[in-house]
Amino acid sequence: MNFFKNPFNFIKKANKTFNLYLANHKKLEAFLGSYGENRKKTEAFWNAFLDIYGENQEKTEAFIDYVQEDLKMAIETFNKNYNSCKEYFFNGNEDLFKHMDTDQFFQMCFFNNIKLLSYSPAENRIYLKTEDGLLLITNNRFYTIKEIFAKDGYSVPQLHLFKEFVVFDIGMNRGYAALKFANFDACKAVYGFEINDETYNFALENLEVNPSISHKIKPYNFGLSDENADVDIYCLPGSDGVTTTELQFTDTQSEWLKRKEKMEIKKAKVKEASLVIEDIIKNEDINSNIVLKIDTEGSEHKIIDNLINKDILDKVDLIMGENHLESEDLDKKLVGFKNVYKIYHNDTIYSFCYVKDKYYKVLPLSEVY
Repeated sequence: MNFFKNPFNFIKKANKTFNLYLANHKKLEAFLGSYGENRKKTEAFWNAFLDIYGENQEKTEAFIDYVQEDLKMAIETFNKNYNSCKEYFFNGNEDLFKHMDTDQFFQMCFFNNIKLLSYSPAENRIYLKTEDGLLLITNNRFYTIKEIFAKDGYSVPQLHLFKEFVVFDIGMNRGYAALKFANFDACKAVYGFEINDETYNFALENLEVNPSISHKIKPYNFGLSDENADVDIYCLPGSDGVTTTELQFTDTQSEWLKRKEKMEIKKAKVKEASLVIEDIIKNEDINSNIVLKIDTEGSEHKIIDNLINKDILDKVDLIMGENHLESEDLDKKLVGFKNVYKIYHNDTIYSFCYVKDKYYKVLPLSEVY
């Protein structure tokens, strides 16, 4: 060992180290004692934590097992009693609903708390009541109710954020969407435009059975377009949701493809969208947020282009609906708007929603571990 080559130096270093220990031994002993005590506390903490974690893990696993078993039992019970549930829903008269898909109709109502109030087979007239208390009249074609109330169509956060808003409902159909909008406390008015007079009268019936909110809805029996004109409309009996002014549309939509031989052609009126909406905004002195809902089975781009060219779309804060004959991309066309969603149903039809830039507020995305 090298330090024994010079024993005097070794003794000096050892003596220096010993003197250093004597000067600091109390601090060292206190540190070592504190370390030992803290180590015991740390070990006690971890032991207690592991005990609690183990106990909670057992409880969590037991809860998950219980919920899974409970859910499994609920599903099995429902499946086992499916036909009984359907029988109660239809009051034992499911056979009277022979002109509709009763399974789809039952599931739509059952899973969305929609009550079947009454049915007149001779009139093909069905009365329903939604969870929000809206009364809805339909025939055996209930597709639009399913889209709006079961699939929660036209539901976007901005409708809950606007302090006051009005809606221009272009393609009012039977009035279902108009009633949904009017049911918002913040909704001050709905201006609904329906080109087909039979469908318009159907909408009036739906408004009439909802007097508490129907006063908010102003219906108009004409369509909107890019001009004032008398036009042909193409209709399917009993399927008013697919009435169109665009003959091309009848070659793309599934319902038309199945029943095109039953097509009826009628005369109807359209008015220039920009002039009509501008007059209403001025005459009604509208200062609240403006919502545009558009679903016109193929003429959406004509209307939107007209509103853009006449600077009326600048007054709109939220635009949503369906596009049926895709041409120019709405992302490029709707300058100053952000795309909230675009959902394709097939190659040519998609639902969309756009909101003015200032109302588009993205929350941070959390990473999922």
